[in-house]
Amino acid sequence: MTLPDFFIIGAAKAGTTSIFALLEQHPDIFMPTPKEPEFFARDDLYSAGIETYSALFAGARPGQRLGEASTLYSHAPLFPDTAARIARHAPGAQFIYVLREPVARAYSFYVQLVKNYQNGTRDYAVHRSFEDFVLPERHALAAPREKALAPFNAHFPDTPELCLAGSDYLLQIETYLACFPRDRFLFLTFEAFRDDPRATLRRITGFLGLDPLPEAAFGGGAEARNVSRAHFDQLEAAAGAQRLRGRVGPLWALRRLLPDPLRAALRRRVLPAGAGRAHEPPPMEPATRQLLTERFHPQFPRLEQLTGLSLASWQAERLC
Repeated sequence: MTLPDFFIIGAAKAGTTSIFALLEQHPDIFMPTPKEPEFFARDDLYSAGIETYSALFAGARPGQRLGEASTLYSHAPLFPDTAARIARHAPGAQFIYVLREPVARAYSFYVQLVKNYQNGTRDYAVHRSFEDFVLPERHALAAPREKALAPFNAHFPDTPELCLAGSDYLLQIETYLACFPRDRFLFLTFEAFRDDPRATLRRITGFLGLDPLPEAAFGGGAEARNVSRAHFDQLEAAAGAQRLRGRVGPLWALRRLLPDPLRAALRRRVLPAGAGRAHEPPPMEPATRQLLTERFHPQFPRLEQLTGLSLASWQAERLC
């Protein structure tokens, strides 16, 4: 069987889609479709047998490094058997783990869940706040699962830890270190990748024993993939256009005859500021931010010790 020899295990909403898009352009790397097979995390997929998973890599050329990028692989304890399953089938694997400031990552994951729900149901309302997801007392009274999670997210457990477990980096790392030696892991930060994607990719290819990624790979904007902001901006634009059409009536048909500045001025006059954002997730409440900061930030000294990373920029965010 053909199986991967390296895994991008997360974290979700920490740039893994962009890193995948860049690595799949490397001539000595094969990455499968879909980007996130999730085979080792999900019981329903794992029970289908390792042969079904191996088939995803059948198109690899001899000599290529084989990898995949399933962020569900760093969601212990929600998917508790992942690391042990990988160790059973790919005991020589290497791992790339990208970490993001944990409170920001948790909220970004919530925003992704809202986006998934809207895309999966075409219901563009927001039925749960971040607090409805993560605070047990709010979760118990929140809108039902079918009003918050997309049908294609049926494998997600609807618990307050859904958005938070992926930010519990110590738990994820210790789970893997129980199965693999430390030198199999490359730890990176989302913030470093965001600020200098080329340097981050050089570290990854060096870790994999490969030549650097060709410069041409950075020409397509792969470092900005899977950004939820664009989804909500498009919904706002469509909703605003619909309301504007209702307000101006027959003049709507003549809108393209107007100069752009005049059209923009008309839009500002007819539509109040901030209108059309009912589809957008509300911001995190300050009390929730403080609560999560108190949960995750005390882990930073141990995280720095385990990963070799400097998390000073995360500490600075706490002071802002």
